[in-house]
Amino acid sequence: MLKKYRPDFSLTWTRKIILFFIISYIIWIIPFLIFDTDTEQPLSLERITLKKIDNEIDPSLKNITLTTLTNIEDSDSTHSKIIDYDEKINLKYCGEKTCNFIFPYEIPEQETRANVHLRSFTYLAESLNRIMVLPNVGHSRINCCNKFPFEFYYDLEKTREMFPKVKFMTQETFKNWTNELLIKPNTLHTWLIEDGRKDSYPKRNHKHIAIDPGDHYNEIQLNHLCLNQFNLNISDYIEFHSGKKFVKDFEHKMFDFLTKNLKDKKFSVILIRHRCRKQMFPYIEEQIPFAPHILNQAFEIQNKLEPYYCIHWRMEQGIPEKMPSCAIELIKLINNLKKNQGINNIYLATDYPISGKRAASDTFHKVEKYHELAFQMLNSTFDLNTWISLNAFEKFRNNRYYDVEFKSSGIHGILDKLICIQSNYFISGSKDCCRIRSTYTRLIEKSRIKLLEDGDMRLRNTLRRWKNPT
Repeated sequence: MLKKYRPDFSLTWTRKIILFFIISYIIWIIPFLIFDTDTEQPLSLERITLKKIDNEIDPSLKNITLTTLTNIEDSDSTHSKIIDYDEKINLKYCGEKTCNFIFPYEIPEQETRANVHLRSFTYLAESLNRIMVLPNVGHSRINCCNKFPFEFYYDLEKTREMFPKVKFMTQETFKNWTNELLIKPNTLHTWLIEDGRKDSYPKRNHKHIAIDPGDHYNEIQLNHLCLNQFNLNISDYIEFHSGKKFVKDFEHKMFDFLTKNLKDKKFSVILIRHRCRKQMFPYIEEQIPFAPHILNQAFEIQNKLEPYYCIHWRMEQGIPEKMPSCAIELIKLINNLKKNQGINNIYLATDYPISGKRAASDTFHKVEKYHELAFQMLNSTFDLNTWISLNAFEKFRNNRYYDVEFKSSGIHGILDKLICIQSNYFISGSKDCCRIRSTYTRLIEKSRIKLLEDGDMRLRNTLRRWKNPT
């Protein structure tokens, strides 16, 4: 007679207990994996569709380099396979067997002006029919040495809409492309130089627009420029000079000169080191659109404060000894405006180190006692709102990965700009108190003029400067 089967309940319960603890551990650990603020978490990844061709690639080729060809008997056959492999990598990233990029890896000036330069290079990418590589961002700068992706500052999808004829690729994806190729892509390094500046870099200046052979960079220089992170074969170096002499219609002539000399270059990659502050290309009015998380934060603060004054005080290029007198004149103006405008809330956008750390400008190197006294006078007279007091970008500031961004200038400078644009009343300094010819201030003013022209009745003015101290 067969024995009746009886389940081993002791084993079953043991398994249940083990399973219970495993599930409990998974439930416990998931929040740390998702929300751990101590780990490095990029803001987002580029939403790019790469062609899936990995199954078509011979895996034996992945460890072969051109230097090993001499040790392989059938080198011609292997070389042919390597070419085929790289063509498939190109198809994966570019949709074609050959890839052609333009990469402005170093762009001068802080975000407002850098935004202008970036538009210019996108225009050049369209003219050259090359894929535009979008550099990383950080510290209010746009260059390949920064740690944050393009989308930390800007909206990639709306940038594509702004330039529908241009293909874009983020720096990280471009880097992956260079690392997956077996043959390093042949690369041209170009350096755009403004002749006649006090901080002029070249050994030779030109009176007129010119092109010169460039000095080749050694490993130390490439490392300093952060180009060693890309697997490139930089085989040629050239310089483009703006010339010291004034040239009528310079922007169009310089653009045509660049296009003519780069159009037929047979390089997979054209690197651009841009050191020219002057406008070298036809001006594009519309800004590169900002990222949704910045716009949402600005909208939230606007709704919380409205109606409000926005004061933009860039102390950097004011006369230090006059800062306290400037504060007195500003206080007088606000007190008078409060009576006439009925607005009480104040938002302060400034390069003064309100965080207690470095100034919110990479070029504001010396904060003196006069700057400190002026800020103390203003802060003790009014209830000032700032991006810090309003706890802006709380999620980023609580994540150590983004610590470096908030130590000086950065994403909060963009936020200040947007809040000033949307303010009910905008105030900026007089000539002894701040930098008058600021692209940042001009952009705010122009944006406010456009809002008024479009019928935005919230705005009471475009720009008001407080009185210059005597």
